[in-house]
Amino acid sequence: MENKNYRKLDRELDKISSKINVYAVNPINVDREKKRFLKNKKYNPKFRYAPYIDDLDTIKERLISLETDTSTLGLLFKEIINTLLMDIEMLKARGNQNFTHQAIMIWGVPDKKLLQTAKKILNRVKAKRRDDGKKIFIASKIKMTLNFALFKYGLREWQVKEKNMIASAAVKSADRELLIKKNEKFSKRFIERLIVHEIGTHIIRAENGLRQPYKIFSRGLPGYLMTEEGLAVVNEEIHGCLDPFTLKIYAGRILAVQRALKGSFRSTYNFLCKHFTKDTAWRLTVRAKRGLTDTSQIGGCTKDIVYLQGYLAIKKFLKHGGKIDDLYYGKIGLKDIEQVKKIEGIVDPSYLPTLRYFMFFIETFYEQLKNIIFLDLPFFDRYPLKLVQDVHPLRYLKDKLGIKL
Repeated sequence: MENKNYRKLDRELDKISSKINVYAVNPINVDREKKRFLKNKKYNPKFRYAPYIDDLDTIKERLISLETDTSTLGLLFKEIINTLLMDIEMLKARGNQNFTHQAIMIWGVPDKKLLQTAKKILNRVKAKRRDDGKKIFIASKIKMTLNFALFKYGLREWQVKEKNMIASAAVKSADRELLIKKNEKFSKRFIERLIVHEIGTHIIRAENGLRQPYKIFSRGLPGYLMTEEGLAVVNEEIHGCLDPFTLKIYAGRILAVQRALKGSFRSTYNFLCKHFTKDTAWRLTVRAKRGLTDTSQIGGCTKDIVYLQGYLAIKKFLKHGGKIDDLYYGKIGLKDIEQVKKIEGIVDPSYLPTLRYFMFFIETFYEQLKNIIFLDLPFFDRYPLKLVQDVHPLRYLKDKLGIKL
């Protein structure tokens, strides 16, 4: 296939994938069911889901009709098509027992080693509640803080919006939006972690993906999520935000999935209450049981295993000499690194966590910087409000200015 055909295929996949909303597995009656659940110790929630707007069978037909070839890029597109087809089958199965099978096809199940690691963390951290200090802020009050963090990273096209949802925060790459849970309460420590996790990982990877020649790099290559969430947790650790209780939450998600696959909502919740507060146990169980209607049945959503699984995989990658910058070409997986570098037109990441606030410093203090060190930086003169996209900043500092990094 020629480049123009790849780009046409990429545009078509982008249109199709925008209609496949995996967040639709989240139930819409969580608050109401929580009240019923807490009142009746024998009750298991009955989840309801919003009607799907688009015709999934029509979308499936469009995907099947797409043609690829056996080149590196062609095989990558084929893999993406197959992944989207699995997403569709999972969405079609919302509310019935087939949902669990479809979720496992996409995210798998926790293996023995992962379960052992999760149990060790759970038993090591005895506290049921995180000590976040006394300062608590509601969602509407932290928007300015998050917007300023985006500004310091140079991400001026991104916006922070409030939304009713299960998660405390989420990223909507296609619309360049950072979503935070409406009316949620956040501690100062959590806000710091949110900036590192959501902006310093998810948004930066998405923004770098948007600058690549193909849109698939901003939406996500097959299996990218385990790498992305693992990288986010590693970044929390690097920036001193990964306290023991946060790691315990990630371990709790593994055990929640394991219990959900073998038992009811109530039995999963009761087990988690031994290690967490009732509120945290509820949230973990909802995440593990979403996708089902009758949560008294075994099964659920296995997506939450990717956090601890990914964290361990990234740690292993770095331990064996892997470069963290290689994970920022876009929303790619560990397995994609070498293949991605071979694709024609791929550019080095413009945004990296190692450049934390570098762009903000240059743009804000450029004149002072130039006066102090008597340097002529012509490429910053040409782009006073934008980091140069075709020049890697770290490489420029190292090669052109002789600065040791």
